Amino acid sequence: MVPVEDFIESVVGKLKTAIAAKPAPAKSLKIKIKDVGIVLANAATVEAQEGAADTVITVSRSDFENLASGKLNPQMAYLQGKIKIEGDPAAALQWLPFIQGKVS
Repeated sequence: MVPVEDFIESVVGKLKTAIAAKPAPAKSLKIKIKDVGIVLANAATVEAQEGAADTVITVSRSDFENLASGKLNPQMAYLQGKIKIEGDPAAALQWLPFIQGKVS
């Protein structure tokens, strides 16, 4: 398993690469990965730090990995309580292609 610091940095790097390829959604997103850390993303920056965001998702590391790889259906995960969303669920879905690295 990848160490916590490296895991968060890999999430930050993946989101930065995606934002460089395609403009990010207008609403900001905070990803709280339980027992790992926080990633804050907006149209201009992605950082591993705490801060205010329009939408917050809270998810375990394993569920985040499955979500990012496309193995976990986000709607089913939300309904099953694997993903908690504070704020606008539609905004969270707009960020999904960036989390999965499927932007072009």
